[in-house]
Amino acid sequence: MPFPTNTYDRYSLVGAREDLIEKITLVNPTKTPFISLLGTMAEVTNTLHEYQRDNLASIDVNNAAIDGNDATNKVITPTQRIANQCQIFEKTIGVSGRAETIKKAGRGSEMTWQKMKALAEMKRDQESVYVHQSQVATAGVSNTTAPRLGSFGVHVFTNASHGVGGSTVAHNSGAPTSAVVAGTLRTLTQALIETTMQNIYVNSGETPTTLMVTPSHKVVVSAIAGNAVNRYQVGKKEQGRIVTGADVFMSNFGEITIVPN
Repeated sequence: MPFPTNTYDRYSLVGAREDLIEKITLVNPTKTPFISLLGTMAEVTNTLHEYQRDNLASIDVNNAAIDGNDATNKVITPTQRIANQCQIFEKTIGVSGRAETIKKAGRGSEMTWQKMKALAEMKRDQESVYVHQSQVATAGVSNTTAPRLGSFGVHVFTNASHGVGGSTVAHNSGAPTSAVVAGTLRTLTQALIETTMQNIYVNSGETPTTLMVTPSHKVVVSAIAGNAVNRYQVGKKEQGRIVTGADVFMSNFGEITIVPN
């Protein structure tokens, strides 16, 4: 059918109003699981934040005293004074008066919107630094080098599990200044998780509550053989489900929640 002569179509129209929804969609992940687990932060009053660490003496199965004998003082080991540096995170925003004043889609204030985005970006920056394997603490140098905090990875040297050649340097005072030495890469297995859980329990009597993994390792953990016994009871009006994921790892030393990060 030929197009009618002199038909005024959409392509000739001038003055059509724009169709722009009053919403802006952020497409990046914004969750920060590690920060969420930290809870309330301690008040910091200096750029070098310190705390003390102490240990109980080794178990003595021969701890038996002779009746009436003079007592001998036990060897006392002083506390360890550990520290970390404070790191400054920043996002500087500049919005012109016109950009702030004009009517915009999806937000009333451009400054408020940009501040909200910057806070989310900065929180993601912090999360990445905290869980970084080997960022060491540095005090900074005058106005030439920024101070950096020591990441979680360089603080944990007891119960650490490394591949061949890997290690975390133990620090008994001050801030951690030695990076983690990466070992040979290994496949994440149930045995590795169980061994680490056992070491934590033996050395501390505690059971960790969270196993934080990369998205790819979340898939690996869900594929552990024990997950094959997973069953889901289907109601009369429900469709059957294929269960492949695992959100809790039940070990010999307690259960831990598996959190992708």
